[in-house]
Amino acid sequence: MTPYLSTRGRLLLASALVIMLGGAVRAAWPLIALGGLVLSTLITMHMLFYPTAVLLRRRKIELAWWVPPSDTAGGAIIATHPFQLHVALRNHGPRALRIHDLQIFCSSALEVDQTLRVTVPRGTESELSARTVAAAAGHWFLHGASLEFGDPLGCFRVRAYFPNPLGVKVFPKLSAARGAALVARPQAGALHERAGLHHVRRKGLGGELREIREHTQGDAFKQIAWKASARARKLMVRELESEIVVTHQILLDVAGSMRQGEVGRAKLDYGIEVAAAFAREALDAGDRVGLTTFDARVIGAIEPRDGKPQLMRIVDHLLELRNLVDEDLTELTDGELVTAVARYLAHQEALDVRVPRPARMDDPRWSRLAAGPGGELYDLDATGRVVATLLKARPPMAGRHAQSWYARVVAGDPEMARLRLFARVRGIEVPYRRDPPPGGRVAGFGAALAKGGAGHAGKFVIVISDLEGILEDADSALRQLAVARQRGHHVAVVCPFGPAFAKLARTPSGQRVGELLAGEERRRAEQARRNVERLGIPVLMAGPEDVLLVLVRRLARARAALRGRVAG
Repeated sequence: MTPYLSTRGRLLLASALVIMLGGAVRAAWPLIALGGLVLSTLITMHMLFYPTAVLLRRRKIELAWWVPPSDTAGGAIIATHPFQLHVALRNHGPRALRIHDLQIFCSSALEVDQTLRVTVPRGTESELSARTVAAAAGHWFLHGASLEFGDPLGCFRVRAYFPNPLGVKVFPKLSAARGAALVARPQAGALHERAGLHHVRRKGLGGELREIREHTQGDAFKQIAWKASARARKLMVRELESEIVVTHQILLDVAGSMRQGEVGRAKLDYGIEVAAAFAREALDAGDRVGLTTFDARVIGAIEPRDGKPQLMRIVDHLLELRNLVDEDLTELTDGELVTAVARYLAHQEALDVRVPRPARMDDPRWSRLAAGPGGELYDLDATGRVVATLLKARPPMAGRHAQSWYARVVAGDPEMARLRLFARVRGIEVPYRRDPPPGGRVAGFGAALAKGGAGHAGKFVIVISDLEGILEDADSALRQLAVARQRGHHVAVVCPFGPAFAKLARTPSGQRVGELLAGEERRRAEQARRNVERLGIPVLMAGPEDVLLVLVRRLARARAALRGRVAG
C-alpha cells in the first residue's frame, strides 16, 4: 500500500522536470526555481499523504456491505430487477479519507454501479448505495471491494482491497399472469389421493353433470340419459366432470449447449424461468409437481409433491444449476482447480500456499504438491487445512443441508471434492464442460425420462431441452419417448431455439458466419421437431422474446390439436 502518482501528479512531475531542464539549458534560474517549487510541492504532498497508507496498513478503515430486501413481493431479489447494495465505510483514523474510486469484484452475472465517490470524515461512518442488477437466477457472490484513496489536490493515490465475501440468492422471474391456465391437463384421470382444483371430463357416474350430448360410438351404456333420450327421441348421454389432482414432471436439460451465450440470455436461464413458472402455477392450482435435471446423467431429482414448500425445493435446486462443480461436468483439471483455489486464498484471505523452492527430485514431498498451468507449485496439505478451516468457520449456503453437500459433490478424490465444495461455497466460477462424452446426452435423457416417468400413469411430462445431441441417436431417443407415451404419460417438449439466444455479431463477417450457423441449427432443430411430433408429442420452439403466457397458450393449442380438447 504505497502511494503512487495519479494522472494529474504525473503531469505535474513531467512539467516540473521539463521546466527545470529548459531552465538549465538556457541558464534561466527563475525557470529552474519554478520547476523546483513544483517538485518540492509534490514531495510535500507525498509526505502529507503517506500517513493515509499507514492507516490502511493498520486496518483503521473498515468496509461492510449488505443487501436489504428488494421492493418486489416478499422482498426477494429477482433476476433483471435492480436492487440496492449498501456499503458502509468506517474511518477509525485521525484524518478524513477521500475515496476517488470504488471497484467491486463479484460474480460475472452481477452488474454493480462502480461510480461511487465519497469523503469519510475522521471517526465517522459513511454509507453508500450502489445500483445492482443480476442478469440471471442463481447463487451469486460479492467477493470484495478495491478502494482508491486520494489527497486533496488529486496528485497521489493509494489502493487497498477489502475482502468481504457475501452470497446473494437471486430468484428466477415468475412472470406468468395470474389466473392463466399455465399447465395443460390430461384428459383422463390417473390414480390420485385427493380432490384437486381442476375439472376433467371422464366417463362414469361420479362427478358433476357438465352437459348432455348425443350418443357416439364408444360411449358406455351406463352413460345414457334415458329421460333426455325419450324427450329427444334419440340416444343422449351424460358428460360428467370431477375434480382431480394432476401430477406434472418437469425434465430440464442443463448440458453445455444450454449454457452457451451471455449469462441471463442463455437457453438454460430461459429453461429455469419456464420450469419455475410452470411449477408455481401448478402448485398454486393444487397439483403435484416434480423436477428432474439431467446432462449425461441425472443431476438431481425432486419427487412430485404439492404445497408451497415444494416450490421452494424446486427453486432451490434450479438456483444450484449455475454452480455445478462436479468433476464429470466441468473442464477444470485437478491442477487447475488447486490453482484457482490457491489464488482465491491469496487474494481473499492473504494466505500463500505456494511452494517457494521446488524440492529435490527424490523428495517424497512431490506427492503432496500440485503444479499449476504456469509451472508454479502448491502445497496440497496446506491448501486442504486452510479450506477445511474456512468451510468449518463459514458453512455452505445450503444451511441445514450443509452435511450433505460433501456427498453431493461428485469427484474421484475426496480431497478434490472438498476443494470443489469450497469453490461452490465461495463462488469460484468453474467452467462447465462443453461437450459430453459420445452418447452421453442420449443416456442422460433416457435416465431422466425413466425416472420422471416412473410411478403411476397419466403424468404430464414437460421436457425443456434444445435437443442438441439427444437426437444424435434418433432411434434410441424416440424409442424412449414412445415408451413414455405407452405408459400413459402426456409429453410435451419446450425447445429453446439456439440462434434466438446467440450473441449478436457486430461485424459484417461475424454476422455472415452467424447466419450460416443459425441456418444449420435451424435445419437440425426442425428435423428434431418433425421426428418427435411423429409420436404425437408437441414441440414448441421458444425464444428469449417469448413471454411465458404466450408459450403456455401455444402449448395448450398443441395439446388440444393432438388430444382433442384440454381441460382448462
